[in-house]
Amino acid sequence: MNRFAPIVFILLLSCGATLWFLASDSLNFHIKNQLQAIGSQLSEQEVKIENVSIHGYQGIGIITNLLIKAPTTQNPPPMEKNTLTIASIDLVINRESLNKEVVIIESVTIQGLSASIHYNEGGTSLDRLLETVQQNIQKLTIKNSKTQQNQQQKIAPPLIKASKVFIEEGIINLINDKNGRVTYEAFTKVEFEIMSEEAGQKGEIVGIEIFEKLLTELNKQTSRLQSKIIKSTKSLN
Repeated sequence: MNRFAPIVFILLLSCGATLWFLASDSLNFHIKNQLQAIGSQLSEQEVKIENVSIHGYQGIGIITNLLIKAPTTQNPPPMEKNTLTIASIDLVINRESLNKEVVIIESVTIQGLSASIHYNEGGTSLDRLLETVQQNIQKLTIKNSKTQQNQQQKIAPPLIKASKVFIEEGIINLINDKNGRVTYEAFTKVEFEIMSEEAGQKGEIVGIEIFEKLLTELNKQTSRLQSKIIKSTKSLN
């Protein structure tokens, strides 16, 4: 979930202009595997993606059916198989920037978000997931930085400049661990801008910012829903 995109976006946004422009089925398959691997490392939950399709010559890309599977070790065991589901992540790429030093991602749109979040007196499963991801982001960033310093890359990945991110309306399922009651609430559409430097940034930095903002916004809306449930319960008592 933290999640989000991420979750999701770190390797995709740092693959390099050549890859964006020439992406074939085999390269898309490679990107998919890398996204699943890095998403699983960050969340410490299994991340699955149905398909990745990048068409640099058309200036578009799409990631379909991204899932963050619920941990089987959770107590009590989750009723839902997935913590987070994203139907698609749609990218609009500036084609003219593909042969330049800075690749411009004009927009990132997250569609069909559905989150299943458990809560009890100790907080929510999203709180714990967000904390895990933030801790692992630090470790992963340091690890990748050292790896890049020790490797001589034949093609240096370009810097990235992203602008707008849209998270379309979705669904939050808030589950009470005590009685199993599920409260459904609409996730309100969100739009925000990425404050990329004019000279561009490393892809992983842009990806992390998108990922954290997604999780933060989801956490914010979940907290409001949880507060509303608590107030409603107290009034009934």
